[in-house]
Amino acid sequence: METTAYEHTTETGPAASPIRPRPEYVRSVNGLLKIAEIILCILVLICASIEYWYPIGGGWVQFVSASAMITTIILFIFHFFNLFARLPGPWHFIEFIYYCVYVVLFVIAAIVAAVRAHIAPAIGATAFFTFAALAVYAIDVYFMYRNWQNFQRPSAAAPTTNTTTTTVTSYETRTQY
Repeated sequence: METTAYEHTTETGPAASPIRPRPEYVRSVNGLLKIAEIILCILVLICASIEYWYPIGGGWVQFVSASAMITTIILFIFHFFNLFARLPGPWHFIEFIYYCVYVVLFVIAAIVAAVRAHIAPAIGATAFFTFAALAVYAIDVYFMYRNWQNFQRPSAAAPTTNTTTTTVTSYETRTQY
């Protein structure tokens, strides 16, 4: 007679939060920064589109503003509906990298707009709003870095709700001939 033991282990973590609108996010610092970034990107895009200066840098400013606006709207929607909790991956870090790239792109776009500001008042307004967008994106990067660091080092006081269940089942087997 042979005895065989089978072990089955199940680990469960905290339940994922549901996909639902979070109106409190709009009133948070991160939500307000995202709204300000979207508004400033729209203003930069409008001001950059008034005067024809596409071949001498206006296209770059429009590209940076439009791509940053689209990305920020998507990330705002993800935060507002709490979708990051459902997606795999280190989203705090991914969002931080996206925003670091946009800060660098806005630095270049702001310099391009400031250099061409003498051509027309609309380009001067573009330079102003581009520097304002750069400042807001840089502030958001600072807050994201702090959040990412806090996410990397969770506090010891934070309770974890992981449950581990182990089941051991033994079977006796007989050889029949």
